[in-house]
Amino acid sequence: MLTIAILLGVITLLYIWLKWNYSFWKRNKVPGPEPKPFVGNIGSMFTFSEHWGLVITGLYNKFSNQPYIGYYKLLKPAIVARDPDLVKDIMITKFNSFRSNDFNVSKKHDELTALNPFFTRDEEWKEGRKLITPVFSSSKLKNLMPVMNGVGTEFVEFIKSYQSNEDIVAKDLAMRFAVQNLVKCAFSIDPLCFNKETESEFMSNVKELFEPSFWAGLKFLVWPIVPKWAVDFIPIPFASATVDHFIRNLVASNKASRSDDVQRHDFFQLYLQFQKKYGFDDTTLSGHSLNLFAEGTETSNTALSFALYELAITPNCQDKLFKEISDTLKKHNGQLTFECLQEMVYLEGVVLETLRVHPAVLTFSRVCTEPYTLPKTDGQKKPVTIQPDTPVTIPVQGIHMDPKYYPNAERFTPERFIEDQQLNRHKGMYFGFGEGPRICPGQRFGVTQVKLALAYITQNFHIKLSPNHKPIVVDPQTFMAYPKDGILIRLEAR
Repeated sequence: MLTIAILLGVITLLYIWLKWNYSFWKRNKVPGPEPKPFVGNIGSMFTFSEHWGLVITGLYNKFSNQPYIGYYKLLKPAIVARDPDLVKDIMITKFNSFRSNDFNVSKKHDELTALNPFFTRDEEWKEGRKLITPVFSSSKLKNLMPVMNGVGTEFVEFIKSYQSNEDIVAKDLAMRFAVQNLVKCAFSIDPLCFNKETESEFMSNVKELFEPSFWAGLKFLVWPIVPKWAVDFIPIPFASATVDHFIRNLVASNKASRSDDVQRHDFFQLYLQFQKKYGFDDTTLSGHSLNLFAEGTETSNTALSFALYELAITPNCQDKLFKEISDTLKKHNGQLTFECLQEMVYLEGVVLETLRVHPAVLTFSRVCTEPYTLPKTDGQKKPVTIQPDTPVTIPVQGIHMDPKYYPNAERFTPERFIEDQQLNRHKGMYFGFGEGPRICPGQRFGVTQVKLALAYITQNFHIKLSPNHKPIVVDPQTFMAYPKDGILIRLEAR
């Protein structure tokens, strides 16, 4: 009987504690959804029944006209920032209060990923960024244009191997281009992506990192919710042993093939110069190379595949883009130079509008690092001050598709990103590459390679949607916005 009494006492205390814990936002007069025991408001993540980003978008839409929403990430109170002024504060103005992304990666189980500036916290991310930012300068990209144009020419010839009535998976096509271009620009290696007969080892490793699967879903589930102190006990790395081994070998062999007498004009050569300057080891070099390999391929191929989709279903946009490309090339004697690409303002609008309608990631996750006082909500006598370690979610898709900020938000309209509109746009309303000090350092390279691919495709082919294409559904078993049934297109020679 004593054992039963103790058990009932423990259950009662647990119940009281849960009720108290889950009343945090109610006690502070903050609107939000009702939590469920132990899982809070993220239970659908554990069954992979809904993508995390869509959960947050749902909260954004349900609690309109609120500056922020209180929800529970398992047992921990968290917020979704809705108001653009609040979002700007979090991302830019009060950056020091939110300088860490809300991901916990184990150095013990994932040594290379732990060096990625996206995952590093507090001041560590600055060390990583100072090595990355100079790599993607305009002058560097300009010098790499002959390499990119070579890839573009190969790309067109590869596409010609398809029949005009043959279905093409846009994601696969875009990945072939992005990996081929990144590897050539980064390592001066031909990764052999334009071959239907055998899969490139480089492509298979990108798929290993990002393609939806149970294990991919599990790792993207674990990182944002497991406390920092617990990650070393959960051996679920971002980079599998296969990818880790591949990257380390790539770095070792590529480094060994170079000498002071053989200088290459690629990204890896700059990394080697930084290694010599700052004295970091080959593990750090491999970590930064993994970051370059992963982020330089996946976000770009996601943007390119969705751009092909939008151009296929909006032929008027495709015609306008074709005319701009043709007219601009005439002015440059048919040469697709860096300056030529810069002049194609509608092409840039296509890329940026694609990232509005189809952001590569549907949310950003930050964590409070210094006490921050939130704006008052209706019914509050005084505002709430959140404390360090409080998760903060930026609802990228929710804001991007809010008609209050983007009239006819569902419509693909590249004109939204002409220069005047960009200059006047609120800093808390667009996150194609993030915003603030932690904005994507490879933004310039990513936009350039997507623009170049679109220019080559549009100049040579009509882009059409396949009659076999299914409506886009985001796969819940991955972090990125990955179309579950793919995007099927057809490309007909002009």
